[in-house]
Amino acid sequence: MWRVLVPFSIIAVLCAAAVWLADHPGVVTVTWQGYEIRTSFVMGLLVISLSTIIGVLGYRLFATFMKSPAGFTSFLATRKRKKGYDALSKGMVAIAAGDSREADHYAGQAHKLLDEPAMTLLLAAQAAQMKGDSAGATRFFEEMRGHSETEFLGLRGLYVQAGRVGNKAAERAYAEKAFALRPNTPWAAEAAFTAQVAAGEFEPAAATLDRMLQVKLLTRDVARRRRAVLLTAQAMSLADGEASDKALQLASDAVEMEPTFAPPVALAARLLGEAGQTRKAGRLIERAWATHPHPDLADVYLILVSDEKPFDRLRRVKGLAARNPGAGESQTVLARAALAARDFETAREALEPLLVGDPTQRVCELMGALEGAEDHAAAAQVWLTRAIHAPADACWVAEGYQSHIWVPVVPETGAFDTLNWQVPVKRAGARAALVPPTPTASEPHGEEDLQQTLPAEARREEETPAETPENVPTLDEAEPRDRLPEHVVIAPDDPGPEGSGIDENGAKGESPKW
Repeated sequence: MWRVLVPFSIIAVLCAAAVWLADHPGVVTVTWQGYEIRTSFVMGLLVISLSTIIGVLGYRLFATFMKSPAGFTSFLATRKRKKGYDALSKGMVAIAAGDSREADHYAGQAHKLLDEPAMTLLLAAQAAQMKGDSAGATRFFEEMRGHSETEFLGLRGLYVQAGRVGNKAAERAYAEKAFALRPNTPWAAEAAFTAQVAAGEFEPAAATLDRMLQVKLLTRDVARRRRAVLLTAQAMSLADGEASDKALQLASDAVEMEPTFAPPVALAARLLGEAGQTRKAGRLIERAWATHPHPDLADVYLILVSDEKPFDRLRRVKGLAARNPGAGESQTVLARAALAARDFETAREALEPLLVGDPTQRVCELMGALEGAEDHAAAAQVWLTRAIHAPADACWVAEGYQSHIWVPVVPETGAFDTLNWQVPVKRAGARAALVPPTPTASEPHGEEDLQQTLPAEARREEETPAETPENVPTLDEAEPRDRLPEHVVIAPDDPGPEGSGIDENGAKGESPKW
């Protein structure tokens, strides 16, 4: 309704005004330079209106004519920018689609049409990377470093390029520069810290770690763990040199931060033992063993007291095993000490719970050593043969890496503190168990005797190329890094004339030295 009333009302008002003006035409007189112009009010109003309209149109035409060069230039610039963005978009699509030729083509167009190095240089660098032009990609990233807005992006690209070609020194340098430029960026901080640790630059790594904590890239718990790992790595680098005292201090500091972490505990205990502080070293291991038993701790504990009688060692190990009874490592270390003391009954009792199900390689080797020590040659050979195909024992595992030796930085991936102690999916080497005793006259002494004592089925397995001990090292063929240190291997000892007697209450020998 209002849509009809409003226009109608406006028309009515205009008509009324026209009628009123017709009834009252009036006179407009203009006198100028002796001339007098007379006309009606309506005509005068019409002339003034037409003059105003003509003046406004003339001004607009004049202004447009005066601005036409700048407008034409702006039109060309807008058209060029539009073409540049269109080329940039097509280049990004080509990068995503994996078309290196199209990407390189549109990258060149975008670089010519656009004055935006952040986008065009990145597209050109990615196109060069896609077509395998490492030098070209490096050149574009270096050019990006010349612009303040793309300097960090250029460092990132150069860091990736250095990593692809395996240039560790350049990779570290670019990471440190990126971290100095933007310390709040996680990748730069992580890359700089890891590269410094891998290069053995522990002091700069500690400073980087402090900076990461300061800018809140790490929580305090994570920073404490990393500092413990860093101190352990530094102590390991000094342990076998003349700075063993400093190594002991570093390892002790790491143990204070992570008292159950096996690598620093084992290292600190070994250094304390070498310094004659066997009681303190023993307490260190026993405290960690109560919650986290580990073979590295057992290896150090077994050799902690020099010139120790086998039965004294066994008594001491029983105390260690009692701190975490029922644990697999407690049973294993007890069996090793019992074998060394020729207490075969205790060794068999310790290994018995580990034989349930499918025993691991180390358990099979210990059983082989036990049977061999008791002159059960056939049973010993069966257990040693079974060890070849037994499930793997736990070791340090990370992506692309597994070993019984702990390292702070994984060599294959460069990742820091990513090793986990677990059973690997695929066995690659094994931690040597107790080395079997020297065979007696009734035991096989060579490969031919071994083949004769094995069942036919076992011999067929041995003759299969894919299952030979060459693929899985045996006790005697294990690589040096997979063996325990020579002084760690405790073969059954001959008690001699002074220790040959055993009383009714247990083994005879001197009391423990601590």
